[in-house]
Amino acid sequence: MGYGSKRSLVRAAVGIACVLGGQYAFAQEASTANPGDTLEELTVTGSRIEHSGFQAPTPVSVLDASQVEQRGTTNIANVINEIPAFTGTITPASTGLNSRQNGINAVDLRGLGTNRNLVLLNGRRGTPFDEFGNVDLNAVPSLAIGRVEVVTGGASAAWGSDAVSGVVNLIYDEDLEGLKFNAQYGQSEHGDAEDTRLAAAWGTSLSGGSGHFLLAADYNKNEGIAEGRDRAWQRRSPALVNNPANTSLTDGIPQYLIRDNAVLFIASPNGVTLPGGPNGNLEFFPDGTAQERQLGEIMGDFMIGGSGSRLGDRSAIFIPTERFNVLATLQHDIGDNTEAFVEASFAQSKSTGKLVDAFSFGDVEITPDNPYLPADIAARGRPLTLFRTFEEIPPITSESKNDNMRFVAGFKGDFGNSFKWNASGQYGRTKFSNVQPQNLLVGNLVLAADAVRDPVSGNIVCRANLGGANGAPGCVPINLFGKGSPSAAALDYITGRGTSDTEIKQTVFMADVGGELFDAWAGPLLGTFGVEWRKEQLDRVVNAPNANEEFLIVNAQPLNGEFTAKEGFAEFALPVLKTDQQSLDLNAAARFTDYSTVGSVTTWKVGLVYSPVESLRFRGSVSQDIRAPSIGETFVKTVLLFGNVSNPFLNPQVPPTDRVESPTMGNPDLKEETAKTTTFGVVYSIGGFRASVDWYHIDLTDTIGTLSAQSVVTRCFKGETALCDLITFNPDGSGDIQVVAGKNLNLGNFDLKGIDAELRYTQPVGAGDLSVGLISSYLIHKEIAPSGGAVVDTAGELGTGSNYGTPDFKATLSVGYDLENWGGFAQARYIGSGVYDATYGLEDLASNENDIGAVTYVDLSAHYDLSNFGNGEVRIFAGIDNVLDKDPPVIPLNFISNSATNGTHYDVIGRKYYVGARVKF
Repeated sequence: MGYGSKRSLVRAAVGIACVLGGQYAFAQEASTANPGDTLEELTVTGSRIEHSGFQAPTPVSVLDASQVEQRGTTNIANVINEIPAFTGTITPASTGLNSRQNGINAVDLRGLGTNRNLVLLNGRRGTPFDEFGNVDLNAVPSLAIGRVEVVTGGASAAWGSDAVSGVVNLIYDEDLEGLKFNAQYGQSEHGDAEDTRLAAAWGTSLSGGSGHFLLAADYNKNEGIAEGRDRAWQRRSPALVNNPANTSLTDGIPQYLIRDNAVLFIASPNGVTLPGGPNGNLEFFPDGTAQERQLGEIMGDFMIGGSGSRLGDRSAIFIPTERFNVLATLQHDIGDNTEAFVEASFAQSKSTGKLVDAFSFGDVEITPDNPYLPADIAARGRPLTLFRTFEEIPPITSESKNDNMRFVAGFKGDFGNSFKWNASGQYGRTKFSNVQPQNLLVGNLVLAADAVRDPVSGNIVCRANLGGANGAPGCVPINLFGKGSPSAAALDYITGRGTSDTEIKQTVFMADVGGELFDAWAGPLLGTFGVEWRKEQLDRVVNAPNANEEFLIVNAQPLNGEFTAKEGFAEFALPVLKTDQQSLDLNAAARFTDYSTVGSVTTWKVGLVYSPVESLRFRGSVSQDIRAPSIGETFVKTVLLFGNVSNPFLNPQVPPTDRVESPTMGNPDLKEETAKTTTFGVVYSIGGFRASVDWYHIDLTDTIGTLSAQSVVTRCFKGETALCDLITFNPDGSGDIQVVAGKNLNLGNFDLKGIDAELRYTQPVGAGDLSVGLISSYLIHKEIAPSGGAVVDTAGELGTGSNYGTPDFKATLSVGYDLENWGGFAQARYIGSGVYDATYGLEDLASNENDIGAVTYVDLSAHYDLSNFGNGEVRIFAGIDNVLDKDPPVIPLNFISNSATNGTHYDVIGRKYYVGARVKF
């Protein structure tokens, strides 16, 4: 959307907030219940204070099990990611080109990164699956979840590191009585993305109510969308291409265009040479002939039309995943005032996603004596450089398996009139394995392509083995001329299986005690005090080709690292004013942590809650939050990535694009990221109407990251000579850039401001109950200065150029109606308009191509309760997601794989149907 319209959108969002109610309930209201009810003491995730009258000053939203059931999803992560404040950064829909995190379901609050929000399971840290501290929600049995609490504000003082943007707490249903069973099946209108789920949960009281046992298991398999060409919008093959009409940076002509029918100019499945020279612009065919290549309109690495590769056609759109998990919890009194509790869980998830076709862009030089070279080309007596993609073999694929085991045990109790205590220990272990079958071994390809005929035997052999030299043991010569020409044996020789196996161990011990410290003038002073000790260890082993960086992509490296954290925390709640009508409460918390890596850090929070009347409440908080560097950021050796950079060294006016390697590396001298978070909001509740509007500001400094490859090149060109050491130019003197190295540094700054509105209205209508709701998130600005670069407001950026671009307005409107034995539910999810790249002006991309239109998805579901099942309850349900079958907007990836859209924000499946049954006994 145009940025000039933001102010009116704020007014509109707040105006709507005064009319409608939100789909998601409020934790604060959940703690006050109905006037005549007996109140139980409740810990809300926004605080560690445990008291029936306490209300946290930090915004907390709650998803309960019924709301999850209304959506008919098979994974709790799907529902969370539909909350407008979340971004689907790491999901099966957004990781098609991610070689190690594809198929993972992580949550990203505010779009600040999946490791800047803290994920808790029953109030305790989840075990991460990778070196960056990300927690995979595939490991969580959805049917065992009683509710999900989301703190949309800094919470490090209460819960520790990583709670910069907030906390997501998945709380088990430890009051379940009886058996629940769910069976569900769904698929897209195209017949793919088949989604099967079987889940069961059983809970029972023990010893006459002195204990409780819960057992839950969940199986889910989603077949995904294995290849891009399975969708018409991907078959358009759009790409961001260089504009051949552009002459300079100030000519008024955009540097880039977005065009359909784009193919790679620099390669084809048959093998080509590029224009120029005596062997230029040739294409080779399986019948042993070479012809002049059919060219389209050349626009950088791509051309429109002509003979070339389309690397997006065989890359996965939605990663196929399969997961199974089982959970058991037990609580039992062991005395009048003491309870023992245990949690044990095991989960396994698997994913298989096609990444990209193997390719060779100029690695292979063919000499005239190569016996596979067509005779007429060999007769020219000149070598040639071949450019080719490999469609004879499946794409390079990422196969991941994540085994997660977690065990918690502890005691809790009470003493005196109000004091409660608990102490626990937990151990978690994740074994994460990643395999890339048929990854291209570049060195083997070069050896195999250098084929000659042995004058003695008459056989075609690798030159390195000519005359029995055996310079390349096992080398099989390869015929690269024409699709389908390589033999199976040669393909086996030039491909290998990359493996990496990572084990993460997490150990946590904690204890706290809290209650009413003394009676103050307006009520009791509440206090909670605690200590925590945490250790995380990671060990990764890789096979030799990975370690030696022999593969075309990935080349995972060995990694070993660990850290410990010793923490002490305290929190207080003080009633400042209490009358029949008014109340004013002060909440304050502090946490001191000593890390083995970054040393000592302090976090704190101060908040106020003021109620001038019972139905109205104002709340506000200020906090200092931190994120300590992860094991990966600190200790990782090398992660090899690829990207495109504009090379001003060759032409400052119209910089050509170079494809570069961008290896990143860890830094043991990193310090923690620090955020100053401010929130202010108002909550109004009367009858069936509840509403809240909250303003937030997150100012995050010393963010950890690497300078982008483009930033390194640009700043070196402008005179920052220290950065020039990170650049490796082609040794042939051409001036082309080959490598831009990066090192994790504390250089970045993020500044976010926005408004969240949550509303809900419920009212009996006729013989049933009507509920209408709205939840919205408006991003005023999201200024990102990553690793010392220029400040860019990425609010409204919807392209793939930034890792942190976020729609500036998202909203979900829902309507439900329930009668005695049936009900219906409708939901509209709105993603506001924005831009392809927030840094682009008219000299970069025409305004009509830089603008991305708004998208609305409509979802419907209905249920019917069967009768005459004795003591059981049977509910049949069905639904349609994306009823209007909206295609995602065209947002091409600026890389050699012309993926057509941004799966982080948009539905890539299309219209999807599902049906199922829920049984309760």
